[in-house]
Amino acid sequence: MVIGMTGSRTGLAQGGSNYSIFGFGDIYPGGNAAYESLGGTSIAVPSDFAINMRNPAMWSLTKSSRLQAGYRFNQNYVSNEGNSLFQNNGKLDGILGIFSVDTSMGLSVSFGVHPYSSVNYLVRTENYVDIDKSEALAQTTFSGIGGLSNAYLGASIELFDGLDIGASVFATFGLIETIIITEFPHNAFYSSVSIRDDNFFGFGYKAGIYYSGIENLGIGAYLENHAQTNINSKLYYTYLTVKTDTIIQCPEYQINIPTAFGFGLSYTLDKFLFAGDLIFQDFSNFNYNTDTNNVMPKYKNSTQMSFGISRLGNKSISAKFLDKVNYNIGFGYRSLNVNIFGNDINEYYGSFGMDMPIVGTAMVNFAVTIGSRGIDASGLVRELFGRLTVDFSIGETWFKPFRRE
Repeated sequence: MVIGMTGSRTGLAQGGSNYSIFGFGDIYPGGNAAYESLGGTSIAVPSDFAINMRNPAMWSLTKSSRLQAGYRFNQNYVSNEGNSLFQNNGKLDGILGIFSVDTSMGLSVSFGVHPYSSVNYLVRTENYVDIDKSEALAQTTFSGIGGLSNAYLGASIELFDGLDIGASVFATFGLIETIIITEFPHNAFYSSVSIRDDNFFGFGYKAGIYYSGIENLGIGAYLENHAQTNINSKLYYTYLTVKTDTIIQCPEYQINIPTAFGFGLSYTLDKFLFAGDLIFQDFSNFNYNTDTNNVMPKYKNSTQMSFGISRLGNKSISAKFLDKVNYNIGFGYRSLNVNIFGNDINEYYGSFGMDMPIVGTAMVNFAVTIGSRGIDASGLVRELFGRLTVDFSIGETWFKPFRRE
């Protein structure tokens, strides 16, 4: 049997972001809803109710022990060479907890599980191929689901007035399943299915610092380092040509998830907080899902910049409800970690949201993010996306500070 390709056409199909096909998917750009509504800005943004997922030093400023859970819904409008469709998906946005052990020392312990990356794509192509000197239509579907998550445990403390530090250790784990189905509508005899399951597991650490010794100004920085992550892969093949199933257990190998680091500033002026972040993660030497011919994609440095403004709510018990609410807006830019056919994939977005107290220290936070990524050219797709993030948290003061002699 001889098979050769004579022509092809690419289309779109239902999934999430088609750019999550690269690497281990879309890395989550921010934190929970309180920070998402600020464009993902969080490195130097203090909060007495939101659990900071980026800078562990900020846990010292959360004055009550809290539990937090959230949900994230994504809606994409994808266009490519005159084709377009809507795609959507949703998932839990993590479960986090923090114990404020001693608020006078800024001693807090935090733990939780949250998503690190997401894979959700589905692309369909049609190719005309030669099979034993006869032309046949082949329809191929590429799909992927899964992603990585982090389970962490860490602590923070105030070293002295105005200087907080924090650190955590985490386990990275997850499953990415890739499915390739090739069908011949006029000759099912040659159809095939291949499934690849990649199981990830590794460890890492995160450290952060926050300085607020200058009036109204906050300065923060963090570093996230992943040790080598192990991947255990299984390949499943079904060939209808010979009507057999084949399972291949691949040797375990390792990848290097690049180190991420960032810097942030915040400034409080009357009832308003202004903040900005700058984050880097260099994928130039990334070694997962790479093209052996080094044609596509080429991994590169990923950069994220964001800016947010919050109108801070009134904390007085007697204040009206609408005056107690934090009103947030944010803007951001992110350069994704791939270059495709010589094109950098950039993302621009804006966000808004509110932090609403309910009863006591219970809070509901929501954020709406709208943006655009990619280009409708050179065989690529442009995605207009919307993201709704909702968090609910409850808290209580378990450990009250006491006077020290």
